[in-house]
This record gives sequence, C-alpha cells and structure tokens, in this order.
Amino acid sequence: MSAQPPSYIGRYKIIRQLGAGGMGVVYLAKDERLDREVAIKRLLNNPENESASHRIRQEALLLAQLNHNHIVQIYDVVEEQNDVALVMEYVDGRPLTNWTREFNPSLRQKIQLLKQITTGLARAHAAGIIHRDLKADNILIDSNNIAKIADFGIARSWQETKEITREQHIAGSWYAMSPEQALGEKLDNRCDLFALGMLAYHLLCDQPPFGKHGSPYVIIDRIINNPHPPAGAINPGLPTALCKLLDKLLAKNPDKRPFSAAVVATDLDVVLSQLTSDQETADDHDITITTENFHVQHRRKNKGRELLAGILLASGAMLLGLTAAVFPQLSLWGSKEPSAKYIAIIEPDLSNLRSREEKLLANNLLSSIKQGLSDQPALLLVPYSESQQLKGKPLREQAQALNAQLLLQFALNCEAAICEASFALIEAEGFAEIANRSAMLNLDAPLESRARVLQQLHYLLPNYPTESQGAQFNLSPEDYQQYLEIFEQRNNEANVAGAITKIETLLKRNPYFPSYYELLADLLATHLYHSRDTKIRGRLKGLLKNIPAKISNHPTVLVTKVRIAIFLADIELTEALLTKLKLRLPDQALYYFLRAKAYQRGGNYNRALEVINQALNIRTSPLYLRQKALTLTLMGQMEKARPHLLHAIRLNNQYIDAISLLAANELDSGRPKESIRLLSELGLKHLGDRDTFNLCLSYYIEQQLQDTKNCLSHVAERVPNDPHVYLLLAEIARLENRQLQSQEFAQRALALAQEQEDWLGLLLRARAYSELGQGEQAIETLLKIDNTAPNGLFVNYSRAQVYMASGDMLSAKAYIRKTLELGMAPVWFTTIGFQPICTLGNFDDLRANHPTLCSDRTDN
Repeated sequence: MSAQPPSYIGRYKIIRQLGAGGMGVVYLAKDERLDREVAIKRLLNNPENESASHRIRQEALLLAQLNHNHIVQIYDVVEEQNDVALVMEYVDGRPLTNWTREFNPSLRQKIQLLKQITTGLARAHAAGIIHRDLKADNILIDSNNIAKIADFGIARSWQETKEITREQHIAGSWYAMSPEQALGEKLDNRCDLFALGMLAYHLLCDQPPFGKHGSPYVIIDRIINNPHPPAGAINPGLPTALCKLLDKLLAKNPDKRPFSAAVVATDLDVVLSQLTSDQETADDHDITITTENFHVQHRRKNKGRELLAGILLASGAMLLGLTAAVFPQLSLWGSKEPSAKYIAIIEPDLSNLRSREEKLLANNLLSSIKQGLSDQPALLLVPYSESQQLKGKPLREQAQALNAQLLLQFALNCEAAICEASFALIEAEGFAEIANRSAMLNLDAPLESRARVLQQLHYLLPNYPTESQGAQFNLSPEDYQQYLEIFEQRNNEANVAGAITKIETLLKRNPYFPSYYELLADLLATHLYHSRDTKIRGRLKGLLKNIPAKISNHPTVLVTKVRIAIFLADIELTEALLTKLKLRLPDQALYYFLRAKAYQRGGNYNRALEVINQALNIRTSPLYLRQKALTLTLMGQMEKARPHLLHAIRLNNQYIDAISLLAANELDSGRPKESIRLLSELGLKHLGDRDTFNLCLSYYIEQQLQDTKNCLSHVAERVPNDPHVYLLLAEIARLENRQLQSQEFAQRALALAQEQEDWLGLLLRARAYSELGQGEQAIETLLKIDNTAPNGLFVNYSRAQVYMASGDMLSAKAYIRKTLELGMAPVWFTTIGFQPICTLGNFDDLRANHPTLCSDRTDN
C-alpha cells in the first residue's frame, strides 16, 4: 500500500484516510456523480488466491441487495490492476465500544441497540449470508443512535484461503468466535448468534464472557470448553429473561441456541416490554467478581479433581517402570514417582521478523531458553525437534502430541534496534496461563540479551530452581554472535564445510560452551551423510576426546557424546557413556530412547524393543513411536510397525520421518504404489535423500523406468557421491542393453564405495563387483563383512543380489529365502537381476513355498 493516498479510486475522489488495518486502508471519498460522501475500503492484494476478487465482487453484489437500515450498504466494487476496493455507505459515527464509553447508555438503550443489531443480522441471514466476524468494532453507531453492522462477510471472503486457527495467531477475531468456528467446522447462521451473545454479554456486563486475557489460545480454549459465568452473577441488575437469553446464545452446541436472529429479536422485544422503570435506568453495578477470576477459579477446581486421578495413574506407571528397569542396581531415579514435569517450547511464529539481526536474536532467545530449561532438574525439556514439527497446529493438538505438563510460549516484536521478548508459561491440562514475563532486548547486545532471557526464566519459574551444570563459560560478544550466525545457517548444506571450520575455531578459543559441541556434532554428521568423506569419522572421534573434563558431565555434552558414539557404532564407548548418562540425566524417557537407538545400531533388536517400550511407558511421543516402528521394521515386522507409525502420524501429520518410514515399509511390503503416493504427497522439496531414493526404487519396482531415471538424476544432483544411485543406474542400463553405460555406472559406484571402510562399504563394493561381472571378487569382498552388519532386510537382500549376479545360485537361494522370511514382498524379486528364479530348476522348491514369486503382479 502506498503511504500517499491516491487522488481517485475509480470515479471516487479521495478526501482523506479514515483508518488502516490488516485488511487494507479505508478512505473518505466523494461520489461526484451522485454528490454524496462514501467510505472506500481498498483491500490488500492476496497473491495466494487469484480468484478472490471475483468472489468478493459476487458477494458484494449480493450484499448490495440487502439495503437494510442496520447494515452498512455496499454501493460498488472497483477493480484497478491487482487492487480491489469496496465502495460503501459512509457512517458518520463511532464504533460500539467508543459509543458506550462516551454516552454511558442505560439498560433500555443497550437492549434497544441489541435489537437493532439483531434485526440487521436477521435480514442478512434471510439472504443466506453470515457475518463470521461480528464484534463491537464492526458495529457503527451514527449521530441518531442507529446501529449499523459493517464488514459483513467481506473479511471472511478475502481471507478464506487461510486457516481460522493457527498457533499463536487466530485469523479473524479470536474473541468473537463460536466454538465450531474455532474448531474449523462447518458454519451456519448460528455461529453469528454465538458472536452476538459475546457482544451482548460484554455490553450488558461490561466484561467479556470468557475473561480478559492477552493469549488467544487461552480464550479460544475457554470458548470451546469452559462455561461462561452467569450474567446475573456479574450484573445482578439484569432481568432473568435477559440472562436466560444470553445463556442460550452462548450455548456450546449450536442446536441449543435460538433458531434464528428473528427469534432473538422477538425475545428482546419481550424483555423490553417487561422492563421496569427501576431496571431501565439503574444499570450501574458493583463488580464483585470478574469473568477472568471466574475462569481461573474454574481451572483450579478442575485441576484439583484431576490431581487424584493423575496420582493414581502415575503410581501404576511407576510400579510398571520399576519392574522393567534396565539397571535395577542404580537408584538415581529412586523408588518413587519423579516429581519433575515435562515442559515443551512451543515453536513460535516469527514471520513478523524482517531483518537478519532480528532472526539472529530469535535464535539467541531459543538457545537461551533451551539452556535455561535444561539446567533445571525439576523440569524435563521435550526435544525441541518435536516442537518444530508441530509448527502451525492448534495448541491443543500440539499439547497432545508433545505430551508435556507445561508449555512455554515466546514471541518477539522489534522496532528499530529494540525488541520486546514476551514469555508465557501455560498449564497444558487447562490451557491456562500460569505466569508471563517480558523483557526489552537490544539487537546489538547478544550476550546481554541471553542473560536477560535467563533472568526472565528464573522469574517465570520460581518453583523450579536452576542447578549449575559444570564450569561457567566466558564468551566474547563477537564469538557468541558468530555462533548464532552459524546456528542460523546449520541446515544450509552448501555451507556446512565452512561452518564446521568456523565452529572448530570458536572451540579452540573457548572450549567450555556446551552448545558448541552439540552444533559441531550435528554439522559433522550432516557433512558425512552428504559427502561420504570417511575422514569426518576421525573428526568425530577427535571431538569426543577433546571435550574438557570440566564440562564432560554436563547433560547437553553427555547426550552429544552418546549420539556420536552411537553414530560411530562404538558399542563399548556407547555403553560406558550411557551408564554415566543415567546418573546425570533426569529425563528417564530420553535415556531409554538413546539406549534403544544404541541397541538398534548394534543389531540387538529385541533389547531395543524392550527399552523403547520403557520410554513410551513414561511419555508417549511421535519420536519414540517412530523409533519403536523402526526397530520392528528392522526385525522384518512391517505390519506390526504400521499401527505405531499411524499413531505417530495421528499425533503429528507433518512428521516427515514417520511418513517416510511408512512409505519405505509399504515399498518393502510390496505396495510400491502406496509408497509413491505417500512420498509424492510430501513433495520432493520435503524429502530427504534416502526418501527420494526410495521413491526412485518404487518407480523401478513399478517398471516406470523413465520416472526412475528422472528421480535418480535428482538424487545424484543432491548427493553426487552416493554409490546406491549408480548401482541402480547400472542395473537399469543393463536392462536396457546399454552395457557400456552400465559398466561406467558400476565403476563409479565402486570408486565411491572404496572410500567407506565399514560393513556398508564392503557390501556396496561387493554389489559393484557383481555388476562389473567380477563374481569371484564380489563374493570374496562379501565374506569380509563381520558380525557388525545388521541381520536385516537390506543386508540379506544385498547379499542375495551379489550371489545371484555372481552365479552362486545355492547361496543366492538361501538369502532370498531368508529375506522373504524377514517379510520382504515377492515383488522385489521381479527385477532383472532375479529373473533366473522363474526359469531355473534350482529354485523349484522356493517357487513352491512362495507361489506368488513368479506370478504376474496384481495392481497393488
């Protein structure tokens, strides 16, 4: 929008600006043709919805036909380039809230005003139009005390591509919503009646029915779940019939509200006719209870009733956990239920931040909050990665998925070089705000901002004292600023090598900052995954050795060390670190999760399954459900893994890791079309390299060779050093009788696999040798693989591929049989490399035991 008002909009001469808001700018203008003043609302362009202007014009034409005394009339719609402007009746008056404050109307005047609003509403409803945003700001009172409803339905049309409720933001007016609107359900005229009840209650009681609270999600939750305080308790002077009418309007169930606005208007007529002379003027009343206090007391009562049930349930879980402890000889966690509470940081909406400095400050806040909460032994911080996956979801859904007792929300608003950070502590059960704090932060003082945030956390959580963890660190402002810049770019694959060098330089200057090690480990693991540079493994080992003793037992550092040891498959070191971690880490569920990953990495799937169940007994988490499903998958039990993945996806339908594992399982189970559907719905930009490769495999199994090659080309661009890609390309070239290219691809795969020294490198080299026709070399390489290789589907299927290509049909049959017994679908053996299964007599018994092995595939 231009800061300078235009001279004309269409044929209308602009006089001056009346106001501005999220929808656009409102001008006072002159219709020179009809010689009258009009109001023009020029709407902000909505680039996400090209057809919005057409729908607005259609609805405006419909509204123009209403021509009702209590509705602001629409005269015209002007479209210029990409702008849409609504020309409407100019009301020389003020909004309802201002009018009430300035004129202090009597009860009779208020009821008469409500009747005017209701008759206007009834006229619109009769035309099939609902407002969806009825509130005091949209009611204008002119100089003759005539009420007119403004913005009738237009706001909803313009914003209809956006969700009604989003985390930290409610599109529209969250304090004027009906329960069904807040829940995103289908709306009819009764949603306006609920909003009318909210407006009437506030007008008659001088307080909103669901309290005065700055947090949208708290008000929304009250609207959905809490009763409103009886109007008669707030304003004893109200007639009983009027209080009953308010109760009907504010009913949660639309079926219990009045049938129509016309019925409400009739009820108001009855109230007016029965109003006594004392009642109609004596509207002043002493406030003995506020609606906010009512809701706070309601929460406390519910909390008291739920507490006993919670204690009994927790006691049962405690007994179960004790009998299934991995290390019964250790008593750190005690023999009674731990008093610590889980707390989750809600992923904030930071779309209002514009400059890079503001975004760095947001990262600073997040880092400080995570540190502050990690240093409090009575609080167990839910991994922030779980919160990030839930961004944009309604708070109730986030709370259910995170399964935490406390939620911490923060926001950042900046103007020039000064920003205000606000923090709210929310009780998850009742979605009630327990405490809130705010602090002014300077963009140019990152360390000072960090200290201020930690101080605010201390004030916000007085019942959860901080426990010092190891040595204090002394960072220079310049080093800390650089750390924040590296942290901001941590997901930029192109800059990961440079970021590693920078963080290693920072570590040399100050080795006592725990977050350095966490970030460096993540960067190194990411770089190793994408580059396949085996030297990085040595750098990870060096990182483990160089952590100073003063901070080696800090929980953040210990968890980082455990993750590195698991990544390196160092079983002995992992065990030692896990034993130490159990003595230091208050979060039992996280400990069991890490131990389950360690067992899984070592191929001990039964123990991994036992331990992840212990984590789930403590806290149900999409992360833990996915880990259990992964363990079952590696055991070949894909069908048993499926319900756990679906549970994780129900908790978080944006959990890409769960969706991708489900897609991989569908592929292994012989349903490649379902795998293609799941991965395609996610979109290539959201897929990791492994998921994209699985999509390629799905196309290959479906014999869609061109799609397969296009897909592999995409993977090769992102991960040019992945041998799997070139092995599959070699097989496709062989299928298409492009022998020279097949050999070139196989040679490329062999060269890349030479850089890997573990069991996977040996397995890939064996595959490459077999593609090159060097069967003896392939089998010799295969035999070098020791027992560190997991005994799962991938390894056994790859062995079968090597033996088949090398001509050792007896060994190939043994591994094919084992792979089928582990749960792999017969469709996997329809590729070119396994064609002899259907023609050679060596496989007669295998075909007899698995009749579908060589049958024509049905549509899956």
